[in-house]
Amino acid sequence: MRVSSFFAMAAVFLCASCARPAPPGKDTIEFVKNIASNTESSEYQLLNGFSKIPVYGNVCIIGPEESNAKLCADFIGCDLFENARGRKWSDGLRDFAGEFFSCMDDATFTPYDKYAEELGTQALREAGVRLALAALSDRCSVSMYDPDGNRSKTPGKAIILSDPWLRQYGKFDIDTLFALTSCAVPVISPQDLMFDAVFAGGQKRLNIGLLCDSCNLVSGIYGEIYAEKIAEHGISGSHLFQAADNAGDFSLSAFLDAYLDSGGSAPLEALLVDCLSPDLAAMNAELEAMRDFSREEYMRYGKLVSPSFVILDSSVLTMEYCYALLREKNLFTHRIAQPVFDKYEVIPYKGDGPAFLLIPSGNVQNQF
Repeated sequence: MRVSSFFAMAAVFLCASCARPAPPGKDTIEFVKNIASNTESSEYQLLNGFSKIPVYGNVCIIGPEESNAKLCADFIGCDLFENARGRKWSDGLRDFAGEFFSCMDDATFTPYDKYAEELGTQALREAGVRLALAALSDRCSVSMYDPDGNRSKTPGKAIILSDPWLRQYGKFDIDTLFALTSCAVPVISPQDLMFDAVFAGGQKRLNIGLLCDSCNLVSGIYGEIYAEKIAEHGISGSHLFQAADNAGDFSLSAFLDAYLDSGGSAPLEALLVDCLSPDLAAMNAELEAMRDFSREEYMRYGKLVSPSFVILDSSVLTMEYCYALLREKNLFTHRIAQPVFDKYEVIPYKGDGPAFLLIPSGNVQNQF
């Protein structure tokens, strides 16, 4: 079997009948129940104070450093819309001008698959809730020796979970807690947006591809999200083909080569892209060549993409969603300035007290 050199990992072919199930039940964790039942607790009081979203809050991105940095850079450079009317075309102006972005780079609970394997998914779910609470707090720590948090910070007005593990083992509990405490801050998952976009058309039989990073391919996390999403949308007969690239130099033709090598032959309706370094312009250029049959090297791929085939990038979908959200809820700051960001490190704390400290990057001193 010929395997494309673009893909260092073997591709995985999943169908609705063999995907791993979503987390059992929809009951939230005890940590959430305890906060929601104690209206005098500091956590309840914090969340209840966000019944109105603060316009001058930041968009907080939570997850591993690499995925946070990629998403934040995309937001900072985003120019997908004409800002005066919100129509979708580039006007040469940054779409999120005047906005503040904050990256919470998690060095405590990552890698999430290993953390869940060692301590259980309940522990990861609680960690996700604690990270969301930290995003809304107006305090952080000066250093590793400041467990009480003696430095002020800007709280979030929207939270983005950049990693699929936080979506699958955290978002439900965060959403539940926010609803129970009247916290209006939206919690956004790029993976939710990606799967919802492809399933939104109401088509019951879909053959889709997914391009992701190798570690998440191996962990099987997308199979879990996929199984949950097809059940949510009532999809039957759907198939998901996954592939990953270690080198970062993949292409649409390389993905389709891997699809062919796996035995795939049915046309794909969509390619979902959720990885660190996609070249979307190059992939769309290849798609055009495949459709017009103008180049011999692309002839073999034409039958593998349906007439309605689309490439859906999770980062682009997230920016589009956030732009529409901020406009709809009148949450843009309207500052005349370039978008800016700051970074925080989620550092393990080994003393008595909190499970982790949130410290501005550059202020991290030696750990214990």
